[in-house]
Amino acid sequence: MPSTHPKSLIFIVAYNAEAHLESVFKRIPYARLPAGSEVIVIDDASPDATFEIGKRAALSCPVPVRVLKNPKNLGYGGNQKLGYQIAIEEGFTAVALLHGDGQYAPELLPEIFAPILTEGADVVLGSRMLRKKDALAGGMPFYKWVGNQILTKIENRMLGAQLSEFHTGYRAYRVAALERIPFHFNTNNFHFDTDILIQFLRIGSTINEIPIPTFYGNEVCHVNGWKYFYDCIRSCTHDWLTKKGIFYCRRFDLAPPAGRYESKLGLKHSSHAVAVALVPDGSKVLDLGGGNAWVADFLSTNKGCTVEIVDNFFREEPPIRHRMINHDLSTPINFALPPTEIVMLMDIIEHIPRQNHVALLDRLREELDAPPVKLVISVPNTAFLPLRVVFMFLGRLNYGRRGILDDTHAFLFTKSSLKELMEGCGYDIQRWHHTPAPYELAFGPGIIARSLTAVHATAARLLPSLFAYQHIIEASPRPTVSTLIGKCFENSQCPRTAALTVSKP
Repeated sequence: MPSTHPKSLIFIVAYNAEAHLESVFKRIPYARLPAGSEVIVIDDASPDATFEIGKRAALSCPVPVRVLKNPKNLGYGGNQKLGYQIAIEEGFTAVALLHGDGQYAPELLPEIFAPILTEGADVVLGSRMLRKKDALAGGMPFYKWVGNQILTKIENRMLGAQLSEFHTGYRAYRVAALERIPFHFNTNNFHFDTDILIQFLRIGSTINEIPIPTFYGNEVCHVNGWKYFYDCIRSCTHDWLTKKGIFYCRRFDLAPPAGRYESKLGLKHSSHAVAVALVPDGSKVLDLGGGNAWVADFLSTNKGCTVEIVDNFFREEPPIRHRMINHDLSTPINFALPPTEIVMLMDIIEHIPRQNHVALLDRLREELDAPPVKLVISVPNTAFLPLRVVFMFLGRLNYGRRGILDDTHAFLFTKSSLKELMEGCGYDIQRWHHTPAPYELAFGPGIIARSLTAVHATAARLLPSLFAYQHIIEASPRPTVSTLIGKCFENSQCPRTAALTVSKP
């Protein structure tokens, strides 16, 4: 059973550290460490005597020490995963990462732990760049000094952070915060430190920085600088694309489920904006799958419409003031549909398997073909040119949290497949509308987003199969055979009988 008292773990990662590890042990200020401190050394299958020297140094250590050796080399990131998992499983409160080569000062371990144990921080970074000139004085090569700052500035911009240094290997984490992130999916390479910081930023962790001295001695650097630079930028890019729903990367999939989608009503050419413009003022509207109530609120407030919503998920705040019918649209409708003039299916039918969305359209046609109603339907265009190019040249379909390849989509649509579906279900398509991608959601409002939207809107109008991000249709149900029979009898003023009686001669 985990201890109820705070415990702090000093986690030493070591690889080919035989020349420095014993000195690192001696420099740890044991008397100033938090109560309940322990040390774990994990030797990453070093070919030298790192493990043996660690075992020897542990004998004279005044706090509990365990020295472990990996059966095979796991890499800098892979080694950290083991240490952090041990910290979680053994109920530690905080864990500090210390390098076995002596590059970072063990003397500052109490200062590294303090913000977590006493100030509520989730992450503490020992930064060499809070006092930039000290880093040069400590022997950091000039090219690394410049590169560190350039890369950190790029990462801050991409991630919306304000850190003085992303690339310090001296850091501590609150173990409860580690439990909230999927660090075990991170790289095993040196940019693990960037991956884990991105994850902490995404869950809103409190990150503190403290100044540390810089020391460059005769330790061997195993980092390929250019590859490391590329890998860090790549991780930041994957995070940004995942957050925007353009790309999916599992280790950065940290948004809460309720935060998957955003209203697009404020975007001029968006599917939401186009769809609400197609609804006449004062209409009776049936919004299928509109449980977030964005469209319903707009139509009610701005167009005086009466809206009823059918969904099995409804937002909680602010309270919805429209009539709500709780029903999972992937199952058959088992209730009478209310009288309506407009039925809206905004980004819904692609979430429903084929047989079920066909059944839904059939039911709508059966109940709503007299008097005629209009359906407004939007679907993402799977034949969108960038997706075609990625598939053709990279051979991948990358599902994400939202967008054309939303990971909850059960069916993929193109212009021709949507046309085939509607005609096969007995609907006539009166008008097509084609929208560009929602650039403002990706880039924010500004001239870049406006320019891209304008160009893309023109391309989508001219070549919708290639350039439309979403297709929107206005469709009406054709009368069913039963309806036509009834009108036929009515038009002929002929009474309808169950059967004709033929007299025998």
